[in-house]
Amino acid sequence: MTSFSLKLFALITMFIDHIGSVVFPNHFWLRYIGRFSFPIYAFFISQGLKNTSNIKNYLRNLFLLAIISEPLYDLCFHNSINLFYQTNTVYTLFISSLSIYFFTNSINYITKYIILFLGIFFAYILKTDYDAFGIILIYMFYFINEKKLYVIYGIIWVTLKNLNNISTILYYKLNNNLYLSTTYISHSLGLYIFTIFPFFIILFYNGKKGKNIKYMFYILYPLHLFVLSIIKIFLL
Repeated sequence: MTSFSLKLFALITMFIDHIGSVVFPNHFWLRYIGRFSFPIYAFFISQGLKNTSNIKNYLRNLFLLAIISEPLYDLCFHNSINLFYQTNTVYTLFISSLSIYFFTNSINYITKYIILFLGIFFAYILKTDYDAFGIILIYMFYFINEKKLYVIYGIIWVTLKNLNNISTILYYKLNNNLYLSTTYISHSLGLYIFTIFPFFIILFYNGKKGKNIKYMFYILYPLHLFVLSIIKIFLL
């Protein structure tokens, strides 16, 4: 698979996820499909950082996209505009990219890990989409070069990210006198399993670019949020 086909796949699954969240919140299967999206974007952000000829422009474009998209993201998912809390996925991509930029340009190991900590801290404070786990995943993709390790570390990452749900299910199952709804169990397991799949899909990436639509994501990300905002305000 080329970078174009993988990015297009991630874009479509993200659209499906957001449609499920905004328009059809009771159709959980739409959210499962959406789990494919972020790991693929995280992978290509790491590749972009390695291959870009102008890192400052790359960071600037991500930052501007995050700022432009935030009011629309807030209207879609939080019903009010709050620019610095529960922020959109692009903030996660930007913070991780900026953090890796300073991390790789620092020669002092203490400074490197302070930079990593600050990236995780700001993602947590801003409550970015995928928050600290998003930062860690992009670091993982950036510093791991063997494809087979993507799956191994990806499963570990997904397990840690869903540890709260997994531990809740195990706790209730081990205590027969306690009841946990079937819906909660199936939804939690669905999110867990479907988030693992994209790490296998990335293995099919052939390193080729494919069609060159450089700014597709930069245009379609805020555009689809705008459309969903209109639908939510006037039709729902």
